[in-house]
Amino acid sequence: MAIALGTLTTFMLSVSPASAADPAGWQSIGNRDFGPTSGSQCDTSIVYSGGGWIRTSYYRPGHPDDQTLIGIWEYDADNADEHITNISIQDGQAYENLVADYTDGSNGKAEIYYVGPCTGAPWVHVDD
Repeated sequence: MAIALGTLTTFMLSVSPASAADPAGWQSIGNRDFGPTSGSQCDTSIVYSGGGWIRTSYYRPGHPDDQTLIGIWEYDADNADEHITNISIQDGQAYENLVADYTDGSNGKAEIYYVGPCTGAPWVHVDD
């Protein structure tokens, strides 16, 4: 945006993480519910990322003020799954992280899934 100030013109540029991640903007790669795996832990099915940045939006209806710890993992059929990171997040919040180092296999994608508590019907929306 240009603002004319007499003979001086100033240009302002705003760069958000979304535009830094992908000039076309974020592309949805799926919604995933947390389902029971063992004990009090649940995980999601896999979303496939082409690498770069992903944005995870977390939803846990009825628990707006609860901080929830969830793990982000990369599935690997030939080796042990790789733990990417843990995040502390609340209902309605989003978190961005780089997954470029986790693309592999014949599809060249990062196979991402999430691990967290089962209570409150949690789910995630993931953008690439």
